[in-house]
Amino acid sequence: MNRYPRKQLTLGNINISPLLTGRELGYTESTEELTQIVGKFNYKNALVNLARINLFFQRIEDLSDEEILKQAFCSDFWLATIDSLSRLRGRPIFNRQSTLHLLTECAHVSDQHSTYTLERRDARNDLAKCYLIANGMLDDGSSGSNTMSGEELSKEIIADTITTVDYAINTSPGYRTKLLMVRSAEFLRRLAETEEACLGVDANQTFLQATGLTLQDYQHLVFSIFAVYWNYSLQEIVRQDPFMDRSLFFDPNSVPDLAPLYENFLPHTCISIDELKEKAENSPSFKNEFRLWRQYPLVQISEDQILCVDFYFLLEKLQTGVFWIMRNQLEKQRRGNGQKIIALWGDIFENYAASIIKRGIDAQAPRVEKYIIAPNYDQRQEEECTDVAICGSDTLVLLECKAPILRADTKFSGDFDKLYAELKDKIIEGERPEKVRGIKQLCNAIQSLFHADETQRQSVEGIDISRIKKIYPVLVLSDRIFSVPCMNWFLDLEYKRLLADIHQMENLDIMPLTVLTIEDLESLEPFLSHTLFHVHLDEWMQWQASGNDRLPFSAYLHSILRENPPQNTFYDQKFNEIHADIMTYFTERGVE
Repeated sequence: MNRYPRKQLTLGNINISPLLTGRELGYTESTEELTQIVGKFNYKNALVNLARINLFFQRIEDLSDEEILKQAFCSDFWLATIDSLSRLRGRPIFNRQSTLHLLTECAHVSDQHSTYTLERRDARNDLAKCYLIANGMLDDGSSGSNTMSGEELSKEIIADTITTVDYAINTSPGYRTKLLMVRSAEFLRRLAETEEACLGVDANQTFLQATGLTLQDYQHLVFSIFAVYWNYSLQEIVRQDPFMDRSLFFDPNSVPDLAPLYENFLPHTCISIDELKEKAENSPSFKNEFRLWRQYPLVQISEDQILCVDFYFLLEKLQTGVFWIMRNQLEKQRRGNGQKIIALWGDIFENYAASIIKRGIDAQAPRVEKYIIAPNYDQRQEEECTDVAICGSDTLVLLECKAPILRADTKFSGDFDKLYAELKDKIIEGERPEKVRGIKQLCNAIQSLFHADETQRQSVEGIDISRIKKIYPVLVLSDRIFSVPCMNWFLDLEYKRLLADIHQMENLDIMPLTVLTIEDLESLEPFLSHTLFHVHLDEWMQWQASGNDRLPFSAYLHSILRENPPQNTFYDQKFNEIHADIMTYFTERGVE
């Protein structure tokens, strides 16, 4: 198990800091010790209980709720031991990151025939010990923004923390889940409405051919499973008898009209508990990447019992899952056809990101900023300047919105050089001069608009360059991995390298690169009505300059969200519409 710099992952995440570790109670923190203990557990019992803990941490709103877990999974001995040491009192034992590590370890080494279950006090003692060991292995003592110096260290942090970015949550689980559900529904709506004339892709037909399901069917089945788990209270999730009538399992055969839909759905999201064991034991590469759970967020325990291990990963099946299903289907039809969905997916992402900016600025009263979606150069009308431009009185924000689909073996390799090669191709500059990407596009736009040689300067309707004093380049990206510590810092280095080759007019202040994830942009939307976009960027850069230069925009954003919990009318309304739509869909099929 890799060591990850724990303090870098506590960017507003109530779930993981500060953790109680094994060495603070005198235990050895090693993979060998952890494997030995987990290997004693009954496989099915440990898997189900660890899944319950993981689901608990996807719902927790307050760290004090961990007391519910301690009462359910810690013996009186452990609670008394910790309580007797004032320096450890109140420190959390359980967290989502260690839980997923233990789930993966369980799939690899737990014993299918063991009678050592968590109903036993000594087994619960051992489970707590596993968490203490795993927690200590998340921190090598070298973390902290004040120690993040040097380019090599920063690259190492980027590569090592990508798998853990899901734990750096800056909003409440309820709010983050709402954003994820609405974003997924909006993506699929735009995808389903795409006419075949656009890039020659009939999205619904392609998806139907691959799965036997329409995009709407697939979406509603995911949302229905999610709703089952979201409606449980924290106490219900961790109750000691998971086999009660109101259990954490759902039965895909309970409604005859839905059984054929689930039959088509489950191969893309679900794995049997025995197949999971076999795959884990035979695929060491899955060990530290959580790829098992990203690929199979559902586990079939028996014919009529399916367990959701992680509903964030389940909801992600509505985006990356749909993408890969369609890409593989198109490639099957004809080699090279998969490029069509890559282009279409990128267009949908750009339009979705632009719609967020449009809503936020349209709500300004009085209207101060002006946005231009997909502005083209006047002289070269077929050529787009950038995806979105935002004009203030003397400021210009240029945004490139990209949805790069990075290969899992690249993202989770821990190899920065391998990651860099793909980043360079997909978001830094592109593999060919005629196919420039992301950061290079921003640099080209700055040069075209503000070239030192007036004869080479391009113009865009609505942008008066004579008034512009400050330019803010912004990259909006789809994947949460781009909010890992040091990523913005590193991509800004690449931006400055490319910017050094351009010749712009004098008396122009070109600001550093800002990297936003789509989740950052969604969270910013309600604030854009009363705080100008570039003002947020100025505040973020001031915050960086105060010793936070290696931290992501999401860390700055956390301080805003903490002081002003977001109220986003659009997402509230869309979430309610989704809920009503789900109810109608299943009521019509005989489900109460």
